[in-house]
Amino acid sequence: MRSRRETTRPPAIRWGPEHQPLGPSEDLPDAEDDYATPDLLALPVEWENNDAWLAEPRRTALAVEVVPTLSPVSHLATKTSWYAVAGVPTLLALDPRNGSWTLYTHPRDGAYQGILHGKYGEPVPLPAPLPAELDTSGLPLYAPRS
Repeated sequence: MRSRRETTRPPAIRWGPEHQPLGPSEDLPDAEDDYATPDLLALPVEWENNDAWLAEPRRTALAVEVVPTLSPVSHLATKTSWYAVAGVPTLLALDPRNGSWTLYTHPRDGAYQGILHGKYGEPVPLPAPLPAELDTSGLPLYAPRS
């Protein structure tokens, strides 16, 4: 069983009138102790005054996961599946190992129906209510392993 912990929220960075990136966790519906903490999460602005540390996944505008340096492929697949089951509308996976990104949209029946792949330098087309696209030209790569 996971313990519930307090989280410190970073300063709000407003992306638009309705959503802002924050750092809380999202809970899996119907599973009290199952949750994920994405690397970045965009939630409605009213969340700013909420003391809860678990967000409702379906109210999330965007979850972002950055692939760790030594992450096995199955790790990302498991997380992607979790977000789809939870109903997170949009998931962006960034992979600094090879400079690629994958945008997952339209979760249904535990899987994302929309999947778009790209490389750093190509803009990520974001669905409303987010800005039209995300510039990836300045995203860093991991240093080569020696």
